[in-house]
Amino acid sequence: MTALGRYGLFGITVVVALGASGLGVWQLKRLADRRAANRAALAQRDLPTIDLNRESPPADLAYRSVAGRGRFDFDNELVLRGRLLRGTPGIQVVTPFLPAGRDTAVLVNRGFLPTADAGPPAPRNLYPEPERLEIHGTALRTPDEGDGHPLQTPHGESWARIDRSALMARLPYPIAPYYVVLGMGPEDGPDHGERGSVLPIRVEPPPLDDGPHLSYAVQWFMIAAAALGFGMVFVLRGQPSSTAPDVAPPPADRPRP
Repeated sequence: MTALGRYGLFGITVVVALGASGLGVWQLKRLADRRAANRAALAQRDLPTIDLNRESPPADLAYRSVAGRGRFDFDNELVLRGRLLRGTPGIQVVTPFLPAGRDTAVLVNRGFLPTADAGPPAPRNLYPEPERLEIHGTALRTPDEGDGHPLQTPHGESWARIDRSALMARLPYPIAPYYVVLGMGPEDGPDHGERGSVLPIRVEPPPLDDGPHLSYAVQWFMIAAAALGFGMVFVLRGQPSSTAPDVAPPPADRPRP
């Protein structure tokens, strides 16, 4: 390879290293943003419980304890596919909850149901609870990424995640900008109370941790270092030696006498 080709390839490795480093810095920024959001959530978690029948919670609600009286709308229930609980595949059941005296529904994650393929159960039996009741749980911001389209299967439709915009177009009432992860109540005790079953199994809200951002950042920086190191070694190895050993010319034939 010519010197021009070697240095051209080295330039490409520099570009790759800079790009990977930029992605590493971006992951560190996401880590900082996540930690800031976690601190704000921890501050809200220690605040008094919000009564959904009397108060209008702020849109930036996160990990706040809430309670409310009303009824579930089981006709518009949806399932989140591809969930795991202690290694068991299944779904999570999300049901609109209509607080008494309010015209805006709150999506409530009622818990986990084991299924064979982490898809909708057949027949469709999602273990309804008492239609009118009081709920207690943790409120989190409803995702609104615009990519929450349902998947149709022979057993019914399922969703990969909650998406507020997609659901607002389907439901006959407004949806709150937060959803509630239903907490454990007296009906979840050993005698199962009014529910009559341990299903659906209550789940915990997403953990307030750093997520994968730090490990992703380390991986990108390692890729950058590897790309730059490869380029430098390739160029240094490909350079011709600046000095060459002296080689004596072959002796000339002596003329015969």
